Amino acid sequence: MTVNASVVKADVALYGKTKKLEKMTNDKWEELKMRAVCTIRICLADEVMYQVMDEESSAGIWAKLESRYISKLLTNKLYLKQKLYRLKMIDDADLTQHINTFNEIISDLLRIDLNFDDEDKALMLLTSFSASYEHLVTTLLWGKETQETTEVMVALLAYNQRK
Repeated sequence: MTVNASVVKADVALYGKTKKLEKMTNDKWEELKMRAVCTIRICLADEVMYQVMDEESSAGIWAKLESRYISKLLTNKLYLKQKLYRLKMIDDADLTQHINTFNEIISDLLRIDLNFDDEDKALMLLTSFSASYEHLVTTLLWGKETQETTEVMVALLAYNQRK
């Protein structure tokens, strides 16, 4: 996400275009492609950048990154699901950071086409909290037929602000 935002912000987004626009000069097109490649490389950690150094196009870099990090292999699915199901908040840990970690895992699962309905996400989030949040979890679930993830997050963050 950060790389995409940086490329767009730097005005070098190619939006998947492989051919230059008719009104664009060859020099401008080459400059745009080079700036896109450089912007992507700047956003990568060193150990990741070394894996794509041989790629000369932004499309080539994306393809290599996707094949390595957004793999739909069974092992990757298993790893991400384990990460989600084993997520437990440590007592006295930062609530916001825990929610961010949960959202990051859900986002990673979405990238490999694994989706959960909203109620399941809400329940998984609630079950990931430590015992110190037991009373809040019970309150959020009491008398409800369904639970929405956004509603849970808003309630948790509001509770955290009052602490």
